[in-house]
Amino acid sequence: MWNDLVVAARTSDADNPRLADHAEGGALQLLRHMMRENRKQVVVTKGKPEFAPVVTEGRPSKVVIEDCADGSRWLQYAKDGSLKDAVPGGHHRVDATVGKHGGRWLVDSLFIDEVGTCVE
Repeated sequence: MWNDLVVAARTSDADNPRLADHAEGGALQLLRHMMRENRKQVVVTKGKPEFAPVVTEGRPSKVVIEDCADGSRWLQYAKDGSLKDAVPGGHHRVDATVGKHGGRWLVDSLFIDEVGTCVE
């Protein structure tokens, strides 16, 4: 899912079909909302976040994941190529629920907190 988001965020494309490859429901809605907001602000995102996910709950058809995603190398840029703002990227708490749907694992719910909400 994250690789799909990285690709869509390069152009702030809420309609990029890759977004639906590994996400559905509320998670997909959040990803598309993020891209629409970026498009409204006329920003694109460059680089790639880093992850260290931990499974906190696992069942045959559902997995709950927590992470402290590092967005320090995944930054937003204005149309002119300058950074969107002076706020550096940082660590975000991420919570996700992944469900099995007919043989496919898809992210069903996703929460991405603000910068500084966790420490690596």
